Amino acid sequence: MKLFTKSACQLAPTYDAIVVGSGYGGGVAASRRARMGFGVAVMEQGRAWRPGDFPTTVKARFKAMYLTGAMPNIGDPTGLWRFTVGEGLSVFAATGLGGGSLINAGIALRPDLRRLRRAGWPEAVLCDGRFDEGLRRAERMLGPTPVPKPERFAKYAAMERAATSAGTKLRLPAMTISHKSGRNAAGVMQQACLHCGDCWSGCNTSAKTTVAITYIADAVNHGAQVYCETRVTSIANAGDGWAVEVEDLSGSGERRQVTAKTLMLASGTLGTNELLLRAQSDGLALSKRLGEKFSANGDDLVFANKLAQPANAVAAGHPSQAPLGMPPVGPHSTSMIDLGDELGPACIHDGSMLTMMARLAPYKEALNLCFDRAWRLLRGGVYGDEQSRDLILYIVAHDDASGRLKLHKGRVIVDWPDYSKSAGLVAAQTKAQAMIEAMGGVFQSNPFVMRSFGGNRIIAHPLGGCGMAEHVDQGVVAPDGRVFDPSKGPRGVYEGLYVCDGAAVPSSVGVSPLLTITALAERAMILAAERLNRPLDVDGSPQQLRGDALV
Repeated sequence: MKLFTKSACQLAPTYDAIVVGSGYGGGVAASRRARMGFGVAVMEQGRAWRPGDFPTTVKARFKAMYLTGAMPNIGDPTGLWRFTVGEGLSVFAATGLGGGSLINAGIALRPDLRRLRRAGWPEAVLCDGRFDEGLRRAERMLGPTPVPKPERFAKYAAMERAATSAGTKLRLPAMTISHKSGRNAAGVMQQACLHCGDCWSGCNTSAKTTVAITYIADAVNHGAQVYCETRVTSIANAGDGWAVEVEDLSGSGERRQVTAKTLMLASGTLGTNELLLRAQSDGLALSKRLGEKFSANGDDLVFANKLAQPANAVAAGHPSQAPLGMPPVGPHSTSMIDLGDELGPACIHDGSMLTMMARLAPYKEALNLCFDRAWRLLRGGVYGDEQSRDLILYIVAHDDASGRLKLHKGRVIVDWPDYSKSAGLVAAQTKAQAMIEAMGGVFQSNPFVMRSFGGNRIIAHPLGGCGMAEHVDQGVVAPDGRVFDPSKGPRGVYEGLYVCDGAAVPSSVGVSPLLTITALAERAMILAAERLNRPLDVDGSPQQLRGDALV
């Protein structure tokens, strides 16, 4: 890892371009800007996690959590998992080189462009062909494919029964998981998936096709510099460029200012909004729409309990914690059921419970006064028969993007007290409940609506706050990814200031958004190359493979 990642104390005073964040949008910005021949610095608050480094024990997982938002900061700001507590809704996200790609299920689905048009996306984004090209480039780099032979896994069989009960067919979405060993599109070696089900807590086998070993590795192979444990605390207009204030989180605590001609914000939806909200409070002229049109992408989580047949949906992890001879779990998610209708999309994905979640199940049942079931869960253990008959299901649906992001004691939080009552979410839950009961299971609503988190729902697909629009009165970011400058008229933009992540997405997308976010960033870089008259060859092979240091 130390072969190419650096700490903040090694930063130069200036660069051609600074990329804040290293998830899907930041990875694209770093790779493509470096391929244009610019000197690029990638600043990532988290650590560079290698396969084998991801926490597997309960103690290690608690140490890797960081709690922030509407309550005092608790934990390590460079920890892998970040919970931002808001009002009505809390956000679960990742901190580390590769961003959300480190801990997601890797489901890569194209959005329905008709739905995006109805949601008011800028027509230029949908019609000029560059978004389609961005989707193709994203798929080429991330290499998503469906899981082969899914019938091997018990939870796939459970999903088939669920689809039959709902009168629909099961689909196999493409996922960013390697099912055979070999080099990926960035030239980095990956191993085949071992079907341990632990994608959600970090892949310890290098089968997960993350941004770190694709776009970021490609950026490094083209000259970009990567600075981990480097927190950007503020941004400012420096006249002929942009200045960022940086804090070293690797131990020194040193603070310094770094400048660049171009600044690309991609520190996740909440992180990007936080930096822009701070800049606005410090006097940077930005759209009055900043922080508005926040979407949770219709996220929710439910359980199908007491199934007639085992689903075997508790992750084994790597090294395996499961009993010898237990059949493989499969990837974290194997399949999806489309329950959408004229009211909007509603996708149901299967998931795998972390052992930490499974260990808490008996205590949750006891708190609900279900003592018989609590005893059976406790007696059978994490991989016992009782636990094996529960299946976690993720809902990705539609919401009206009526949430708002605001600063609370200098930290960004979501302000959306009525999210749980939103029509799209309620409709999706109703469909999920009918499906689970039709297959003979017991429906359980989201068990993580916790009093300790203010009664909030916890979601994993935050979008918006800096939504794209045709002009400054409608949104924060222009269709080409640059930030609107109100002083230049309704369509004027700041030169060199971009939003390249989920913050720019102006609505829910109705599917897992990783491919949409990546494609929008690719589109922004295509337009940048055209405007700057710079060549952008995305097919050329890397001349060196320093990205192999990640595996």
